[in-house]
Parts: sequence; structure tokens; C-alpha cells
Amino acid sequence: GRMIPRRRARHFLSEHNQMIRRVLMGTLLIAFCALASADVHEVGTPEELGAALEAAAAGDGIVIADGEWMDATIAVGCSGTARDPIVIRPRTPGGLTLTGLSTIRVGGSNVVVSGIQMRGGAREAPADGVDRARTSSPVDLQGDYCRLTGCAIVDYNPATREERYQWVTVRGVGNRVDHCYFRGQDHSGVTVVVNVERGRPNDALIDHNHFAGRPVLGENGGETIRIGTSNVSVYDSRTVVEQNLFEHCDGEGEIVSNKSCANVYRRNTFVECAGELTLRHGDRCVVESNVFICNDYPGSRGVRIVGRDHRIVGNYVYDPDRYGVALQPGIADTPLSGYVQVERALIAHNTVVAPHGECVRLVSEENPEMLPAVNSIFANNILLAPERPVLIRAPNPDDFEWHANLAWGGELGIPEREGVTWEDPQLVLCDDGLMRPTPESPAINAAAGAYDYDHPSDLSWRLANYALDIDGQPLDEAPDIGCDELSDAPSIYRPLTAADVGPEWMVR
Repeated sequence: GRMIPRRRARHFLSEHNQMIRRVLMGTLLIAFCALASADVHEVGTPEELGAALEAAAAGDGIVIADGEWMDATIAVGCSGTARDPIVIRPRTPGGLTLTGLSTIRVGGSNVVVSGIQMRGGAREAPADGVDRARTSSPVDLQGDYCRLTGCAIVDYNPATREERYQWVTVRGVGNRVDHCYFRGQDHSGVTVVVNVERGRPNDALIDHNHFAGRPVLGENGGETIRIGTSNVSVYDSRTVVEQNLFEHCDGEGEIVSNKSCANVYRRNTFVECAGELTLRHGDRCVVESNVFICNDYPGSRGVRIVGRDHRIVGNYVYDPDRYGVALQPGIADTPLSGYVQVERALIAHNTVVAPHGECVRLVSEENPEMLPAVNSIFANNILLAPERPVLIRAPNPDDFEWHANLAWGGELGIPEREGVTWEDPQLVLCDDGLMRPTPESPAINAAAGAYDYDHPSDLSWRLANYALDIDGQPLDEAPDIGCDELSDAPSIYRPLTAADVGPEWMVR
């Protein structure tokens, strides 16, 4: 279609991202300024580091000489405080490389590990010539309120792909993994996993990381992020996964696998990944304002929903090979490892453009014993499938509420009904690479529910927390259909690139 640049190109770091980086740098600056009145331990070997960790106190800094360590074990048992963390870093950001069977275990609290690389893994010959297998994660945040920041793990793989381990394990409460780079995991095991415990929400934060180049594993166990497991999926984790970039993460069909409750997946960008963001187990999760640039990449899709009370709001999915949104059928009396029926889902303000795949799959299997989604809401979505059915396999459309959706394509896929308008949304490709409505689009000022809709389902309440569009611009009193609000307000967010995430010291 004709290029109509409704907004200026945003080939610059947003003000928000710049602010985030200033805050992060300020946090580290405060930590290092505290060293003026605390101890700085200069170390050059694993043995010297171990001694420094034994002596470290709140506010201390440990500076490691640049170099390469083979088969090193870094075990951190000391603790700082929220105001005065213990900071462990190389002399030069990225200047220390761990290889072989090296591990980092952080068992204390309020500890920051910054600027370390882990490369090569067990594919490098052990220094003593003895072939050993890895038994634990290269990085294990076992304590509370600890942080892994500005680090890189690249090709840190075992000698055989059959060996299974996670690259980063997050336990405890209040831990954070941010501005890191992960690439080349080719074996069974999750790249970043959050372990969930009963009655102890993680309140973890995974943000501003760059996940890239994970080849197809060919079996289960190749997720990039997983939060929980089926046996703890009824418990809250309250982990936030936001502003991460996923590029060619093809390990398995679940790029991000949710297996616990009350998690938030917000403002992440997925570029040509053979998989999806899956709410596999657990309830009450939010998937908001994520960008999926699929480009018909084989196996690519958007979001799959399983379980109850999820909110899928404000997302953008372009050209999935399979589907933009899928509602998985459930199993009656399902075990925790099975499929909980989808109930009370809110799918609202999403824009799905599917020239080759499917916009929405309401039932993903033809099995009369499976339980289709019920009591859910589709509101204010733009669904465009130029030559295909917009809604696929929808045997029970009356079990949904439909409000102010705008659909266009080969056919609707369900009988015509109030709440679904069959009209061209007039999307055009803008200079930031997203398809957006023109000012003349029927989507403008046509949304329902956010402010003035009166219905027993209380759609207004369910949309109350959705106040900013895909660009971070506020919804006005008459909001638009889809993920993009026509606005003169400054754009705070944009699709992420490598310049926005990962370690600042690393050239990619």
C-alpha cells in the first residue's frame, strides 16, 4: 500500500529508554560512590576472589582483573543492603571471560554481578584434561534482591546436546536480570528460568535483555524464558518480563512459557521467532503492548492462551506463519500438566495483520471432548487477514462477548454479529515499520468499553488499567480500536532494536 508516514521515524533511543539507562547508571554510580567510604577489593584469581568474598561487607566493591578463567567456581555468600549492595565487576566491562565449566552462584542478598562474559562452555577442553559434565546452571541467583546486569552468555553449551541445564536460574525474591545478552544455546534447557515456590512470590524482573540465535532443538525443553513448572502453576510468581528483544529464538514452540500466576509480559519485541508467548499454565497473567514482527517466518505466531482471567491487551502481531492469538481448548478434570479451560479472558485493543497465517484461532484442535474457551471478551481489536478467514474454527462464538471489533479479509469465519464490524481498517505501513490506521480509518474514536460502556461484564473495569497505547501515548476520551491511538503526544516506546537492550559495552 501507499506509504503514509503518520508519525516521524523513531530511529533514536526513546526518552523513556534514555531515562531508564540514566537511572540504571545512576544506581551503579551510587553503589560505586559508596566505595569511597567502603572497601575496594582488587583480585586477579579465583582464589583471591573467594577470599575477598569472605571479607566483603555492605557497600564493598570487588574489582576483578581482566582475563579468562577456565572451570572457575564463583560462590557468593556475602550480603549487602538495599542502599549499599556489594558490587562484583571486572576492571573493564566485559573484560572477564569465564569458560569451561565455570559457574556463578549468588547465595547472599543485595549483590550485583556486572559486566562478566561466559563463552564457549564445555566445548572448550578442560584445563586438566578430564572430561566432566555440568551439573548446574552457569548462573544461579539463589539469594534475594540480587542482580545480574550487563553480562553476556554466548555459546555456553555442553559437549553433547543431550546434557540439560538452564543458563540462568532465578530463585528467591526480588532478583533481577537486566541488560544482558544471550546467544547460541543449542542444548536442552531454558535460557532464563524462574523457580516458583508456594506462598513466596518471586517479584522478579527480567528486562532490557537481548535473546538471540537459539536454533531449533527438535523437542520440548528449549524455551527461552520459563516462569514456574506445571506442579507449582497454581502459585503466584508476580514476575515482570518487559522490554526484552527476542530475535530468532527457535528452540521450541514456547519461546516464553508461563507456568505460574500473576505474571506480566509487557513491551517486549519478538522478531522472526519460530514460536510464541504461551500462557501454558497458571491464571491472572497480563500480556500487554508486545510487538511480534513475524514476517511469515516458519513457525512464527503471537500469543497462546490457556487458563483463567488472563488479559491480552494492546499487542501488535504482524504476518504470523500460524496465528496471532490462539485460545487453547481445555481438558475436563485436567491434571496440572494438562490444559485448563480458557475462562474470562480479555482480548482487547490488539492489532493482528495476517497475510499468510491466521488472525485468531478459537479452537486449535478438532476434538469434541476438548473444552472450548468460554465467558471471554473480544473488544476493540483490529483483525486483518487479506485473503483468509479472520476467525478460525469458532464453533461457539455465542460463548464470547464481542464489542467494537473491526475485521476485514477473505471472510469473517463466524456468522455476522453485533460487536464485529466488517470493514477495511485502512492500515498503512509507517516509517517505523508498523501497520497503523490512517486518520480516515473507521478505527478512529470507535472503541467501546474503556470509559462509557455499561454492561454486566463490567468491561470498563476490565480495561481500566489499559491507558497507554503501543507507543506509550495516552488513550483519549474516545479511544481508537486496535493497539495504536492517533495522538500528537510524544511517543515513549517503539519496537526494540539491539541498541536498546543488552550490555552497553558489547558491539552486536
